[in-house]
Amino acid sequence: MKKYIEVPDTLSEVLNGDEDDLILEAVDNGFLIKLKSASMSNRQNFSLRHLLMPSLFAWLMALMTFLITQKSQISFTGDDVISVAHASTVFGIFTGFISFILAYRKTPHARNKQSWLTKMRETLTLSLTYSLVTLAVTVMTFYIMRHTFSGVSFDPVTASLFVLAFSAVINFVLISSAVSVKVSNLITMLFVTFIGGVLVAMALNNQRDWWQFNFSFLGTYEAKKHWEFNMTLIFSALILLTITDYLFSEFSQSTYYTKKSTVVRFFYYLIAVLIACVGIFPANSYSWTMTVHNLSAFGIVICIIVLILLLKWLIPDISKEFLVFSAITLGLLMLSAFLFLGIHYLSLTFFEIIAFVIAFIWLVMLINAIQDLSQSHRRWQLKLVDMTPKKTL
Repeated sequence: MKKYIEVPDTLSEVLNGDEDDLILEAVDNGFLIKLKSASMSNRQNFSLRHLLMPSLFAWLMALMTFLITQKSQISFTGDDVISVAHASTVFGIFTGFISFILAYRKTPHARNKQSWLTKMRETLTLSLTYSLVTLAVTVMTFYIMRHTFSGVSFDPVTASLFVLAFSAVINFVLISSAVSVKVSNLITMLFVTFIGGVLVAMALNNQRDWWQFNFSFLGTYEAKKHWEFNMTLIFSALILLTITDYLFSEFSQSTYYTKKSTVVRFFYYLIAVLIACVGIFPANSYSWTMTVHNLSAFGIVICIIVLILLLKWLIPDISKEFLVFSAITLGLLMLSAFLFLGIHYLSLTFFEIIAFVIAFIWLVMLINAIQDLSQSHRRWQLKLVDMTPKKTL
């Protein structure tokens, strides 16, 4: 039995003149067809030397550090400054950070024609974000190991080999993340960065009853660790800028892209800048920064309302389902404002949290809707044709 995949004319034009073989891969519950050269290119981008070189450097630095201390035994974990856990974290994350930058610079998006400032901003934002998330996971992993392998120690050479192994894992994670950056991954990183940072700020200020003031109290000088909340907002803004660059880089190649779509891009840039301003200018009492902070927060809400009202005109091909979702979002924002200002049912803190969550979810959903439009011209319907010759009597 012989069956062939029938390729539509539009896809045939894209592949015209390309004699490369196609590879059919089973992915989750579906299939993925890609060029053999693209598959080989991805393997080359993740060559073994890119993983070994930074890992060996981390091992060498760890071995030198352990030998300089002149200790016969190096603790695996614990409170000792010189330990396998601390060395793996410091040297692993440092080499992983450098590896991420070098790997990301070779990706197709990084090679696109962009300004030097944009490339630098994207590279530093992504490398710092992924490195910080990896750092948090590494710290939590060694925290668990601390209680699992309490009192374990090794000689300097054996301890350095453990650092080599952990550093290799960290570099593998960061390099693979760098070569596979896409909008969906960036949205995940945005959620992890923002929600994680805000939850940490809430936990650190639990004893100060911050909820009795307002949400912005977490970023004021009166908060215990105000810099964490403010840096979370600034990093989230930088990630949103990077998402916008990626999103509209793809969308601009779509048939649904028009000059009016640049207005949506402008609003995303503006919202990102305003989010950063909320973190840069804390709401300190009796300070001019409080005015800038409040104006920035108010500006975010205004931008989202304007986008909702103009969305059908700015992106005419947006789905009806999303337009209905946008109308519901606008209604929920108005309802929360009425519950706070009208009947004083909600406190200022919970009004700010509810309004921000609703607006944040809508922004992410709009990104997904635009990405779906961007990918529509890259989807083709294939047919499986049975070419088995019919038996004749």
